[in-house]
Amino acid sequence: MKVASREFPPAPESAGEARTFVRETLDQWAVGRSADDVVLLVSELATNAVIHAESPLEVTVRRSPGQVEVVVADRVPERALPQAGPLSVDTSPSTDNARSGGLGLALAAAIASSWGVAYSKEDKAVWFRVLDDEESAERPLAPPAPVRPQRRRAPRPGPWAALDAALSARLPLPDLLDRTVEYARAALGGDAAYIALATTDETEWEVRAGAGLSEGPWRPFRSRTEETFPSAAPAPGAVINDDLMIARAHRGRLSEAGMRSLVTAPLIVEGRITGLIGVASRRTRHFGDTAARRLQEGADRMALPVERARLAEVELSRRASLSFLAEASDLLTGTLDEPLTAALAAQLTTSRLGDWYAVHIISDLGVTRLAHAVHANENYNDVLHTLLSTLPPPEQQTPRPLWSRELVTAAGLTDELTLELAESPAVSIPLVAHGRALGRMTLGRQAGHEFTREDVDVANDLAGRVSSAMENARLYAGQTEMSEALQRSLLPAKEKEPDIPGVDHAVFYRPADERTVVGGDFYDVFATDGRWCFAIGDVCGTGPEAAAVTGLARHTLRALARESFSPSHIMDRLNLAILDENTSTRFLTMLYGEMTPLGEPGEGMRIRMVSAGHPLPIKLTRKGKVVPVGTSQPLLGAFEDVDFFTETVEVDSGDVLLAVTDGVTERRNGSAMLGDEGLMEIFSSCSGLTAQAVIGRLDRELEEFAPGGHTDDTAMLVLRFL
Repeated sequence: MKVASREFPPAPESAGEARTFVRETLDQWAVGRSADDVVLLVSELATNAVIHAESPLEVTVRRSPGQVEVVVADRVPERALPQAGPLSVDTSPSTDNARSGGLGLALAAAIASSWGVAYSKEDKAVWFRVLDDEESAERPLAPPAPVRPQRRRAPRPGPWAALDAALSARLPLPDLLDRTVEYARAALGGDAAYIALATTDETEWEVRAGAGLSEGPWRPFRSRTEETFPSAAPAPGAVINDDLMIARAHRGRLSEAGMRSLVTAPLIVEGRITGLIGVASRRTRHFGDTAARRLQEGADRMALPVERARLAEVELSRRASLSFLAEASDLLTGTLDEPLTAALAAQLTTSRLGDWYAVHIISDLGVTRLAHAVHANENYNDVLHTLLSTLPPPEQQTPRPLWSRELVTAAGLTDELTLELAESPAVSIPLVAHGRALGRMTLGRQAGHEFTREDVDVANDLAGRVSSAMENARLYAGQTEMSEALQRSLLPAKEKEPDIPGVDHAVFYRPADERTVVGGDFYDVFATDGRWCFAIGDVCGTGPEAAAVTGLARHTLRALARESFSPSHIMDRLNLAILDENTSTRFLTMLYGEMTPLGEPGEGMRIRMVSAGHPLPIKLTRKGKVVPVGTSQPLLGAFEDVDFFTETVEVDSGDVLLAVTDGVTERRNGSAMLGDEGLMEIFSSCSGLTAQAVIGRLDRELEEFAPGGHTDDTAMLVLRFL
């Protein structure tokens, strides 16, 4: 006879391990096709033992001529199997939906040649026999043994067996603590139990799980050392309190729950007290030395697994905080608008750190005002805004109420919602950037939902990021304001553009980067001494340096035009002025022209012009023909010895003249560029349109050709002759 035996713990994976053990054993013994039936029965019986009975098990396999015998034993003899006798069982399908067992016995009755159940004081065993070849079926079988073969007895499970199983299952910390307090209460016969763990900085103790202390859902709470431990300071060894009415520990929560006696034991890891477990009873003097020793035994068993689970939870929380802060940085740095920055911070905070959020900002004059306030519950928004506007919160980084009830009622705020907000825990953190106070960020929670130290640390980190984002938004706003003022000085005001008899004109300007505002393109339309002058130009580059050249060109042009100089002379003088400014890397292209009537309005115009390196203007005739006008001449600011000449062009009533910068003709869609021909094709469809309508169609067609493709400054000037 061959025999193999192995024990397995009460773990979910034990059923699979038992199955593997039996399969490998039968393969070694060269058992034939009956091996599959044996493995199936072992799988079902092992699952019953570890899942339903929650017990360790032992599997014994015996091989005798013509048959295989298997014994599956567990440590729960008091949980009897439903059967009529050792050799009979009802094999009909069960209709009892509430039965807790598996299908092991029904399968044994259907598959095994014989089977049975044997009980002892310490365990019970299910055995079965399966024929391993066809020939053996014809041989008479020995009757089943009335008593299970002798085997080694295991010790009876102790009071902490269920705790050991939970600890070996590596449960998440909340589930582990919930089971721990239940096991402790049951092991000591108490009415309530709780477990407290040290916070990360070990300055406070948080009661993380409890049983029998409240009628509603259990909520963790924090307490100081003297409130958590019965003695003045935590110390090794279990401590018994005979009457909680006079004990220092938990006079509130335990006494309110009707508890009168308490036994506690510290959780110690490497000589450091990491927590405390307590069991309480409604009876005085309920616990003795035996209970204290038993609780300390359980505390010693759970200390290291609980600490490992706590550290894993801390690591997950740390990663979540880093992920939250990284997401916050991405969102906050993606905007340069101060109100939007406050709104984004509110959205982030109310989803992660608090129930309500507010930002007060300090203006350049030192005046504080509420910029944004929001509550996760919309019903509180109005009262929150009123409270924060009436009583700006003081700086406070320790979570507690910001205002006293007396202060709130003295301010005339007496409704219940306002008082509830005022008495809830909150922190108000200053927003500071580069040593300058920008305002204050305030966040709070509902009463009973405390902030942890980690929450406050994350809030402080978030406040620094909000401060940087707000400072950047203010700097950008200041830069934008200056840029807009500078740009306004470089372009003629709409209300100051002259009315030109017999001419309908329109202008268009858009910088390449609308955030910087100041570009290198410009236009001008003005009147002087019976002439109407127009100009459109393009400075190499953008930004302040290009704006300096633009300003020089525009003001010099106007000054020289008022002196009645010819267009060619004006270009000569302007070229020298740019060279004198030592802007050798800032060149300028310009189209400048002067219009005078050929006769009465409607009889056409004479245009004297110079195109200094600028794209030539194009003319759309009344017949729909598009032709370029003029001759290209050298650009400005590049060479000293340049001779410009004035060209004269006559236009008729109904003609339309279009001048653009290269931001139009060089518009790109991938590798395709609009070019002069593309512009002329678009312009040819503008017959009969007003000057402003021509601008609108050109802008729309450019956007359709290359959506969002304005990578260069763009300026357009349209003159429609009536």
